[in-house]
Amino acid sequence: MQDWIHIIIMAAAQGLTEFLPVSSSGHLVVLGKLFGFNADANLSLGIFMHAGSLFAIILFYLKLLLGFFKKEQFHLLLMLIVATIPAAVAGVTLKLTGWGAKLFDDPLITGMAFLVTGALLMLTGRKKLLPDQEQAVTVKDISLRQAVIIGLVQMGAILPGISRSGSTISAGLFCGVKREDAAAFSFLLALPAIGGAALIEVISALRGHGDAGQAFSVLQIVTAVLVSFLFSMGALAGVVTIVKKSRLSVFSWYLFALGAAVIVWQASKL
Repeated sequence: MQDWIHIIIMAAAQGLTEFLPVSSSGHLVVLGKLFGFNADANLSLGIFMHAGSLFAIILFYLKLLLGFFKKEQFHLLLMLIVATIPAAVAGVTLKLTGWGAKLFDDPLITGMAFLVTGALLMLTGRKKLLPDQEQAVTVKDISLRQAVIIGLVQMGAILPGISRSGSTISAGLFCGVKREDAAAFSFLLALPAIGGAALIEVISALRGHGDAGQAFSVLQIVTAVLVSFLFSMGALAGVVTIVKKSRLSVFSWYLFALGAAVIVWQASKL
């Protein structure tokens, strides 16, 4: 029964924090450690939970996604592919080398990464550092340079504690993309990143090699995906509103406090 409670808490946290700029993977590292989950199983379960967020993105941006079949949106599709390549290379490398699980077993690194994300979000609140929104481009006009920069930033967000949404939205803003469009590009960019990782994990589970499949029941995994989806829908709608109102920086204080708390927690164990 306790495992069920822990899984539901983690799935809810994943759904809420996937789109809020506070790093869902970082929260899963901390919660998994507190709940005593094996690092490999925690990483695999986290990937399944991310699938719930994947379904939420598809539903939220369904109209825009269907537009990919139109010729005028081919440029956006191409830029998403370009921006996906760095994270895809890094993700496959971590999977093959086993470093992904090691990162998910080190809360100290996660705590420091929380501080980095907090600092980045605080900078987005400095209007003097951001390009003029009147001259900023829409999601359909993102350039190759902007796509590459956002893609490289997303690659760094593989590190637990570095918020994928927070860092890529921030990168879009600093590159001259309109606020709401920077959020849209960030969330669309999550589709191949999350989808690819989830597909690999499902294949591993079907072959009997998946760590989550060995540690948790099918019903527990399905429940985790469903809970993550429900909380993701609410968080997705909320963060779009937050980005529109230029309030990403408010999350920096939460991340500074969380990062400091995690670092103190880990330092006390040395």
